[in-house]
Amino acid sequence: MKELVARIDAAACDALLQEVALEYKPGLVCPSRNGSHADMNCSTFKRSIQALQGYFGECFAAGVQGAEFRTLQRLGLSAEQAMLKTTAGVNTHKGAIFLMGLLAGAAGVQFREYGCFEPIGLGRLVAAKWGVNILLAGVQDQVLCADTPTHGRRVRDAFGLPGAREQAAEGFPVLFWTTVPQLRWALSEGLSQEQAQLHALVCTIGKLPDTNLAHRGGLKGLQWAQGKVDQFLAEGGVFAPGWRLRAEHLCEQFEAQWLSPGGSADLLSAALFVQALVQVNSELPRFMTARQ
Repeated sequence: MKELVARIDAAACDALLQEVALEYKPGLVCPSRNGSHADMNCSTFKRSIQALQGYFGECFAAGVQGAEFRTLQRLGLSAEQAMLKTTAGVNTHKGAIFLMGLLAGAAGVQFREYGCFEPIGLGRLVAAKWGVNILLAGVQDQVLCADTPTHGRRVRDAFGLPGAREQAAEGFPVLFWTTVPQLRWALSEGLSQEQAQLHALVCTIGKLPDTNLAHRGGLKGLQWAQGKVDQFLAEGGVFAPGWRLRAEHLCEQFEAQWLSPGGSADLLSAALFVQALVQVNSELPRFMTARQ
């Protein structure tokens, strides 16, 4: 079991590394640019990911043990503190800690019940098993932190947009209806990993009510961002010749508006983790043999 826990943890951390290594992400930190951020860069993200090593494996193990949401919540809060310590207070992966921690825990539940993974069903499992408690925890946080509301809460209160908790309680609909299917489709069409990942990201930006965008630019900022990626896709996206130049121009436009679709980036990382679980499924006989 230790080997499988380590494999799940490595798959999640690798997904985060793939996301930060992807170029031409509009408004986001890339290897060649900092996007719409003055307080972080690629190195900041890599240090953060290193600090998170072990966390996703712990969430998976907790799911295998039948843990309740409060256990995953405690693990997530501890991981968040480790992140903030290594980044000197910069929030690099708070959304991914929440999202991918739940998915790793759900993968543990699936392994406990079926001895394998059904990656596409992870969202439904999160909603069914922990959805109510996720929302209740959000209400409790509102009471305890009434004087210091989060960006997501401010956006939800101001514009009525669903935040990360609401998305989780609904089973991450954008992740499983847009990000994962678009990533898989692009790969099936013969695109490179770089192209497929960027395609999945821009499709996600166009669908997700990203509270990071709304926090910075209000509803107009969110609508502007979605309009720009829709235009990019209408012009052929990564499928059309010259896509890198158009993607770079899109980055410049987002940076000029100082907008960053951080929630969409989290969904791309999660989609890469979901895809990795397909590969882990094929490796399970080896892990089972090692356990014997």
